[in-house]
Amino acid sequence: AKSKRSAEEARASLAASNPMGRLVMPDEVAAAVGFLCLPSSGAITGATLPIAGGEIS
Repeated sequence: AKSKRSAEEARASLAASNPMGRLVMPDEVAAAVGFLCLPSSGAITGATLPIAGGEIS
């Protein structure tokens, strides 16, 4: 059976399970992407950069 949780309840549950206690914000993802576009990130190649607030999958 499908859960009848609201979107807000689902977000709150995800946030509570994250080590930071909150969801990662879009501006945090954008900042990481912006850094990867800089010449100073040129030594980072072929790497996965998890932006998950400490959550390990």
